[in-house]
Amino acid sequence: MLNESTLPFFPRRANRLVGLSLATALSVAFAAAPIPALARDKPAPAKDAKDKKDAKSTEDSAQDAGKKDKKAGKNDKADKSAKPDKADKTDKAGDRGDSGGSGKPEQLGTYGEWGAYLAVSGRDKTCYALGQPKDRQPKTKLKDTPGYVFISSRPGEGVRNEVAINLGYATKDGSAATAQIDGEDWELITKGTNAWVKDQGKEKEFVGALRGGGKLIVKAASSKGTTTIDTYALKGLSDALARVAQECK
Repeated sequence: MLNESTLPFFPRRANRLVGLSLATALSVAFAAAPIPALARDKPAPAKDAKDKKDAKSTEDSAQDAGKKDKKAGKNDKADKSAKPDKADKTDKAGDRGDSGGSGKPEQLGTYGEWGAYLAVSGRDKTCYALGQPKDRQPKTKLKDTPGYVFISSRPGEGVRNEVAINLGYATKDGSAATAQIDGEDWELITKGTNAWVKDQGKEKEFVGALRGGGKLIVKAASSKGTTTIDTYALKGLSDALARVAQECK
């Protein structure tokens, strides 16, 4: 059952939730849903020796070019002192809000243990499924820190079903974590407060396992070494993702 104390940005109203059906309770709980972590928050993929050598060569070339540009730039310094065109400022303001939308999530529906959401900011559109763990172990102070699983799509960036697992606490960047779907283990890697599928090439397969699974168990550790085990029910996720796909084609 939902623990009202774990809900994000949400006043405690336990008395008002007593007697509500699970679907209604989830609808209320997810009304203040957070925005999912984005791809820029992901850990960078590991590079092999050849990639590192090529990157070093590219960096050296860039530094040489930068020195030449800096020397040439001295002659243009006077031109840079000119004030920017007022019309440019107007154009930039228009770009931010041409399509409307404040970025605040709008709930599209509740499906079992999951919710489907839409967030629009300017021309950017994000749709995502969101679920909370039914249980967190051990019962330390981290038990009251909200965790979430986001599966998001951003059609403007060509992103479909990107998985981000928010742990609700700081981790040691690059540390290992695991996700278990009905007994099958998947490797995760952490950065900040999030965990991601370590092998991004397997993310589609991972989402497929979530769709057809019954239970997800996420095991990770905080930056202080405290290990947590979050258990999610996957009932309704497949329908939530179908709604996400419908909204963000």
